[in-house]
Amino acid sequence: MSAIVLLTNPIDSNETARLREHAQVRVASSLDQQVLAKEIRDADVLIVRSPVAAAVLAHADRLRGIVRHGAGVDIVPVAEATARAIPVSNAPGANAVAVAEYVVGQMLLLSRRLHTVDSLLRSDGWGASRVLADGAVELRGKTVGIIGVGAIGQALARLCHHGFGMSVIGYRRDPRKMPDYIRAVPSDDVFRVADFVVLACPLTAETKGMANRRTLGLMKQGASIINVARGAVINQADLVEALAQQNINAALDVFESQPLPEDSPLRTMQNVILSSHIAGITLESMHRISQLSVTQALDLLAGKLPTPLVNPEVTQRALERMEMLQKSF
Repeated sequence: MSAIVLLTNPIDSNETARLREHAQVRVASSLDQQVLAKEIRDADVLIVRSPVAAAVLAHADRLRGIVRHGAGVDIVPVAEATARAIPVSNAPGANAVAVAEYVVGQMLLLSRRLHTVDSLLRSDGWGASRVLADGAVELRGKTVGIIGVGAIGQALARLCHHGFGMSVIGYRRDPRKMPDYIRAVPSDDVFRVADFVVLACPLTAETKGMANRRTLGLMKQGASIINVARGAVINQADLVEALAQQNINAALDVFESQPLPEDSPLRTMQNVILSSHIAGITLESMHRISQLSVTQALDLLAGKLPTPLVNPEVTQRALERMEMLQKSF
């Protein structure tokens, strides 16, 4: 029986072709969880780009493993997979350069107001748009503060420090792992000191709602907050209030509810730049992630555990389960 790899969403076409040399490749007909529950029954490997509910795994009788096409595993039911001895792998750092460059792009837009200049030039003319240059500032000499100095945070720090001559401060649970050009500070000091506060951390119990009325209130006049983490790292109601009442700006790629609701007040605010969860998506990053994801899927089909493992505690049970599945099917 030919192995089946189920994709929640399409991946890089060249890597899909490589995968087809070893297995049937199916793209889920719908992201509805009941549909996924039906279609996962025949799958040997699941490659995830959209949320999968824990209940779906109750129907995954022949699943050898789950591959997260990306870094964040909050859309994967890791606890349920672990309980069922299903290994989960991901691709940490594969989109770090893409996200870091996105952040720099937003910093440049915010500091020079280029998005507004373009819009005003088209609507009100040359003179009206040129006036905005009077309030423009340079990145050199400014301070970027990074919450979550992992692969993305360090890629951003290198660009800001070496490329723009910016000061870099950062917060992470283990400050010993930061390069010497990043000054480790408490999280409150990131909000208090930085001209640009960048959220690049995983969503955890500690980071959920980290940007809230109190911490946003610490930000300097004219400072900006950029979120490339997860929407829930910011208390969105508190951010809307801060954007309305304080002299701060924001660039947001992720939101508490996605897609961003049509009636969200963020859509009408002039001091916020919005994008649709695209920071990590480039041709290059998607190829890198797909390449690693396919390699991980092929390892699973060959009876090997992929690396890196999100849930290494399942190692022995997962190997036993895979051996049993190979004998059964």
